[in-house]
Amino acid sequence: MKPFLPVLVWAAVIFYLSIDAGIQMPASIISGDKLGHLFAYGLLNWLVLRALDLKKQYTKKTAFAAIIVVTAYGIAMEFIQLEFFPNRYFEYWDMVANFTGALLSYFAFIFISFKHNQHGFRS
Repeated sequence: MKPFLPVLVWAAVIFYLSIDAGIQMPASIISGDKLGHLFAYGLLNWLVLRALDLKKQYTKKTAFAAIIVVTAYGIAMEFIQLEFFPNRYFEYWDMVANFTGALLSYFAFIFISFKHNQHGFRS
């Protein structure tokens, strides 16, 4: 469970930032807000992949599942904002940015794993 502690902490930070009544960025396809989503969910996925790797459970299937779970968390956060926090926006492009961040972190994780002569994938 210890390798997943950073995952839980970062997921809690994302939750807090998602419900915080701070400054709301205007809706647009490309903005600092979307880059924030890309980074936040990219880091979350990276932490999940790292935890899986540390627990020797990293495979193509678990990496794909991580992308799906992280993206689903991002989608859930958008619906939570819509239903429970009227001062926050529900945005489809945020969900796209969340998925994109998770996907890019997957490719970065593989690239770094191979670059450092690590296993990359386990079957």
